[in-house]
Amino acid sequence: MNFLMFLRRMFVTRIEKGHETALDAWGALCGALHTRTTEGRQTIAEKNGTFDLAIIGGGIVGLWAARFASEQGLSVILIERDHIGAGASGGVLGALMPHQPHPWNLKKQKQFDALVELGSLCAVLESETGLATGYRRAGRLMPIATEEQRERQTHWSGAAAQNWRSDAGVAWRVEQTEAPDGLLSASATRFGYAFDNLSAIVSPRKLLAALRASVEPSVTILEGCEAGQWSSAGEVLKTSSGEIGVKRILVSAGANSTSALHALGLDRTATPHIVGIKGQGALIRPADPVPEDMPMIYGDGLYLVPHADGTIGLGSTTEKSWQHAFETDGKLDELLGKAKTLCPWLEGATVLERWAHLRPKGPTANPLVERVREYAVVASGGYKTGLAFAPTMAREAIAMLV
Repeated sequence: MNFLMFLRRMFVTRIEKGHETALDAWGALCGALHTRTTEGRQTIAEKNGTFDLAIIGGGIVGLWAARFASEQGLSVILIERDHIGAGASGGVLGALMPHQPHPWNLKKQKQFDALVELGSLCAVLESETGLATGYRRAGRLMPIATEEQRERQTHWSGAAAQNWRSDAGVAWRVEQTEAPDGLLSASATRFGYAFDNLSAIVSPRKLLAALRASVEPSVTILEGCEAGQWSSAGEVLKTSSGEIGVKRILVSAGANSTSALHALGLDRTATPHIVGIKGQGALIRPADPVPEDMPMIYGDGLYLVPHADGTIGLGSTTEKSWQHAFETDGKLDELLGKAKTLCPWLEGATVLERWAHLRPKGPTANPLVERVREYAVVASGGYKTGLAFAPTMAREAIAMLV
């Protein structure tokens, strides 16, 4: 057992169940300690022979891939140019929502399976690490303001009954009354509301922390390290921390995946281009506490995601062009105003954090897992569905490499 894992176990035994502040404190302690050990780990990595797999990118896909690969007995090094979760994975929302259940296709079936499975994956992580992920099958509340919307929601309800095949008891229903607990304005629910109990929430940052804790005993993590040219024949990867022996490469660098492929010398004309779509969001705290069982709210392009600590993740914009990728602006202010119109009880809420980042998108909105060379795979894209699809993407990528 390494020193960080020993400290974590000692710390967790002193945490009362559900004590989020203590869990946050552990996350801060873990990050601080890892920062102090990074330099030593880099030296070890350079002298550690050849790794079976190098993962480029320490976001949600990279961490799941590190976990699954190490479980299969591979020696893994995870290389992140900034810090773990620095990209779009470390946002404020954590919404896990299914696509419309009609028309049904393979992508929607894969997403459905991923959503059903994620609860058990998070439960295993929490049991192993003692860290909360913030996962809850909260359901999704959707206002119906027009007759046309009601007809569409009724159609989707029937499609869900036909296509959502699971023992989890999931359903999509339509109600003709106002939303419960006054969660939605009367004007937004003139024709009732819809609710699905498949949708769930997770705290992105807590999930990343739990994944990191789960792989630290078996995976070498390099932060603040840029990956450069890779020679597959010589099994040598050049990095800003020196040369590292690497047999296989998985690129999971989010919106930076295309530039990472170029730096590695793995890009080619046929390689799908990954672009960044800017999203802005906020973390807010309502003036009055929200119900512990509050569902996620989704309406008019707006997400409201209630977290266990009483905060609400709000988002998000979709911007294909921008001047400042990581800065918020008036578009987020408009979104905050829209939220107060939809949910008047948000009036007086405190904005704790304003957030902006680039979400990775491939040629389509679908996740992209593709071989770019015999021993190299890219797993990126996913766009707004990356949190749910990440374990599936990671498994598919590892399967291509072993």
